[in-house]
Amino acid sequence: MKKVNKIAGGLLAVSAVLLVVLLTACENSTAADPTGIYKPLPGIPGGGSAGAGSAGVPDPTFTGRRFDINNLPSTATWNALGHQHAFPDLFHFANGNKVVTVADWEARRKEISKILQYYEYGVMPPLTEEEGVHIGWVDSNTADCTITVKYDTTGNEWTFTVSTTLSASLATVDNEGASKLPLYFGGGGANWEGGTASYSFSGGAANEGDGSGNVPTLFGIDHTLPGSPSANVSYAWHMSVILSVIEGTPNSKNNNIVEKGFRGYYDPKKVGITGYSRNGKAAECIGAFTESRLGNRLGHVGIGSAGAGGPALERFISMTGYKKDGKYADPLPLGQPGLMEYSDMNGKPYYPIKPANGDKIFPDRADSATWAATTGGTSDNARYILVRGWAPYFDAFVQSPTNASQPGELPLSTNMTTPLVTYQSPHSTWSGVQNLSEGRNETPGWFSVRFREFSDLHYGLDLDHVKGQEGRGKYGLLCTIPFDQHYLSALIAPNGVLFQDGYTQGRNNQESQFGNWLMIDEVYKLYGEAEGDEYKYVFRNGFAQTWGDHGGNTGNEAADRNYHATAVFNGDTDKASGSAASDWMLAKLRAPWFSIDDPIGRYDYYRITWGRPNHPTIAERVASRVEPTLAAYDAWMATNPPSPGVGGTTDIKNGYTVPAGTKKFKAMDWRGLTDTPEEL
Repeated sequence: MKKVNKIAGGLLAVSAVLLVVLLTACENSTAADPTGIYKPLPGIPGGGSAGAGSAGVPDPTFTGRRFDINNLPSTATWNALGHQHAFPDLFHFANGNKVVTVADWEARRKEISKILQYYEYGVMPPLTEEEGVHIGWVDSNTADCTITVKYDTTGNEWTFTVSTTLSASLATVDNEGASKLPLYFGGGGANWEGGTASYSFSGGAANEGDGSGNVPTLFGIDHTLPGSPSANVSYAWHMSVILSVIEGTPNSKNNNIVEKGFRGYYDPKKVGITGYSRNGKAAECIGAFTESRLGNRLGHVGIGSAGAGGPALERFISMTGYKKDGKYADPLPLGQPGLMEYSDMNGKPYYPIKPANGDKIFPDRADSATWAATTGGTSDNARYILVRGWAPYFDAFVQSPTNASQPGELPLSTNMTTPLVTYQSPHSTWSGVQNLSEGRNETPGWFSVRFREFSDLHYGLDLDHVKGQEGRGKYGLLCTIPFDQHYLSALIAPNGVLFQDGYTQGRNNQESQFGNWLMIDEVYKLYGEAEGDEYKYVFRNGFAQTWGDHGGNTGNEAADRNYHATAVFNGDTDKASGSAASDWMLAKLRAPWFSIDDPIGRYDYYRITWGRPNHPTIAERVASRVEPTLAAYDAWMATNPPSPGVGGTTDIKNGYTVPAGTKKFKAMDWRGLTDTPEEL
């Protein structure tokens, strides 16, 4: 039956100028223009800050940079402050109060959303009737819906149609009003039971080239102004409208729920989105900022091979294998941001193994689930994981993966080969590190105009340089920003998220994405601890790699994502154990795809100088695993210097064995980074 909801009559138009409105996650609050001067808040942290109410607990030990969330410092202020060494803290408010409870986190989440919208992505336009935004729709006799949005201030309208597809069996069911089916944008496959829909990224709500398009036109926004929404924020606003239609948006007269859009087929709490590459960046922003009129957010976000502007961390660059005086060193030395040189970046070796069906996913746990054939996948030939520990000395690894799109290189001895060095690989023209400094120039519409004002203190480092493509750009990285991409990912929690990429795609800085995954795991554990089970929600936070290059070379990406989304929507992730055979697909998405025990990467992990409330910092937890083993190795090396290998390299010494009594920890398992890792 055809259903029609006419556009409701308008209330008073919003008179405030849109571009001076800063939105938190689900509310509008006007904020003064920044002063351009950083004024540290006096005394110790205490009291509250607008946007956070009186949330949090004063923390006299807090040494970070405190500021007024309602009078955000200008980009020039942060540039003048210079290099910010540590990853900005998720669990302290802008005023220095520490997050203790889930309620505190929800308030902190609003602060993080405001920070990202102001500095990086642009401000979300208004959504409610009270702000002069009117949403109406016309359902078709299928599951399609034509939506019209009108904005009082400009008098402009925008009409668009969202087409969805149901399986033949589901399409015959009169589901009107039931709101029970999941709906996934950009996904769907053999093991997906629900509705699917495509999502028009660039050119739909906005254009990624410069941020112009339908959404800024609707609101009369000049897309060249500093706070105007980026294309990615316009997408998130667009999805917020769609989600409001799915839930049945309140009308303007009595605030009652009207009939649900899309013939009532879909559950607004079970809507997801996925995207790959630049669409993966967009999907993550949509998942982070989308919020309907009734407060619903997307229940699952699949982020594929997205890199910079997505889940890749700006300050995490150990994959470059930076060496000083022939030794691996911190690529971002504290207080010395100018010391890095391109010539000192040699690439970090990775050592993969190929698990067979029946192998334990977590080898050192007796109760581990085991590998099996991927449900709904086409092939598991590309299944590799990286061995834990400092691989050349402790564990076996695959010397020559047979299906690698980038074969092994840098032979080091007669019986040991470095299978993969993705940074500056001669086998790939996309093996630099794309970073935010480069990305904002490659495609300006991914970010706001204001974001371009942050200084690149490392310009000339040329991180995205690739052999054979000299001159692509001299960009370094943005270490002045008072945030990093873990802020964006944390906005999705505690809903479902899955990071996906391929080991041989170097440009996306996959290990930094894994670091991001570890950081936001703290938020999922915070929610679990509030309910008496630290690990209740961790399986909602998934990560998976293949041996693929950009875009993947296996059919398992869609199968993994659809399986994970279905499990999240059905509540199966909240009771997974990582041990039962039925949980093996979920256990796989918590496998240690990268090794935190690698001393080359410790410099990046050591910059994560915080953790969730009442737990050691992430840096401390990583150090507890790295330092004892590294000390033993250094002592051995002092009396057993390495002999030159093939090509003159001296990085590897054959025959090293762990000295008796040396502390060696078990590999990470589904629990992630624990406070007290078990010893072997």
